[in-house]
Amino acid sequence: MKKILIIILFNFIFLNFVNAEDICEKEEKYSQIWYYNNCDGNTLQSTDQKPIKSHLKQNPKVGYPYNSDEIPQDANPDYKILKHYLKKSINPNQWGNRGIFKIKKTKNFKKFEFDLRKDENVIQQLNKTALLSYLEYVDGKIVVDEITPKDRFGKIFKNKTKHPSHSVGKSIISYITGHAICKGYISGINHKLNDWPILEKTLFYNQPLINPLNMASGDHKIIKTKGGGEFINSNRWVNDPSIQSIMENEFKDSKPAKIKYSYSNVNTNLVASYVLYKMGHKDFKKMLNEIFADKVGIEYDMIIKKQRKAKKKETTLTYGMHITRYDFLRIAVAMLDDWNNDTCEGKYLKSLYENRIDKGFRPKDNTKGMSNSNHYAGQFYVGMSGKGDVPIFSMSGHGGQNIVIDFENKKITAILAIHRNYDWMKLVHSKF
Repeated sequence: MKKILIIILFNFIFLNFVNAEDICEKEEKYSQIWYYNNCDGNTLQSTDQKPIKSHLKQNPKVGYPYNSDEIPQDANPDYKILKHYLKKSINPNQWGNRGIFKIKKTKNFKKFEFDLRKDENVIQQLNKTALLSYLEYVDGKIVVDEITPKDRFGKIFKNKTKHPSHSVGKSIISYITGHAICKGYISGINHKLNDWPILEKTLFYNQPLINPLNMASGDHKIIKTKGGGEFINSNRWVNDPSIQSIMENEFKDSKPAKIKYSYSNVNTNLVASYVLYKMGHKDFKKMLNEIFADKVGIEYDMIIKKQRKAKKKETTLTYGMHITRYDFLRIAVAMLDDWNNDTCEGKYLKSLYENRIDKGFRPKDNTKGMSNSNHYAGQFYVGMSGKGDVPIFSMSGHGGQNIVIDFENKKITAILAIHRNYDWMKLVHSKF
């Protein structure tokens, strides 16, 4: 009996070893999947470290340093930890088991003009911090274009790597919403949310769309205010269940508290899901292609994800996206062009700025993208310190994702990172 068990165990280990070797042989060398399966030989799963597991608990920050879904914002990760989470974040398997919208690249992708100069601060930060990509765009040209070196993270992160948006995706969802308004599916930012049955007997019912866009739906007694990602009573992670599940459980028979700014992932997911509901899957997918393939001119495919526990055909959506470094910039350039050409979508962005709300607090740490703003405008941070009333929109996300657009002076900085440990004041604030 013991011999049989030993043989079975040996076969199991051997087969897994062979399968791993097969992946390394079959997959393109240095591709995302190739690195994720540790084909470079730099596995982090040694005897003194736990194996990678996703969603160990509902809160994705539980299990750090190796068994969390993401690095906590206040952590101080070393190189190995940063590399571990970079591999995890770009692993295509993380969107393979859930509903997604895949927007295919276009052959006629937008080509950039370049007038490049070296920025020593950027180069220094790329060599010492979790910074992956830095792009600066001024008056129609890219003037700074730097990517993590090969001896840092450059063997893993490349121009074609799809990187998670984190909360930068919130701003892109808002931009998508503007297109749905311009197509007539929604009457405007003051459209009342009273035509979707799942919202009845919840605090969102009959509120104007601008309230959840401004993170001001009165949900702060239901959502934990730190990070806006967990429900107070159930401890469920907001981005796991569908909007339908959330409305039937956490928000059932709820009433809005005081309408004020209170950051919450639910607000964005609600807006995204509502747009999907108003349009239907077919028209929504068509519009995404019109926005990102035809108008933005993406060079590589991009992904927008549904909730992890949602059914694939369920009318529900998150702000989670996976986009390449140049395509993030292309999206920002499309916003800049809309604003300055006064298109319908540009007028939508301007209406968000006109209806911005005071955040009501001033963080002690005012040196980061999220905290360095006085106001919030429809899923964008506005009111950069020391810049007066200049309409500078900031998209900011966990891990240091940051895109800032100065509409009047036609400037953009676009940053991707694994962790927010770079000098934001030098790399971003000083540019505007």
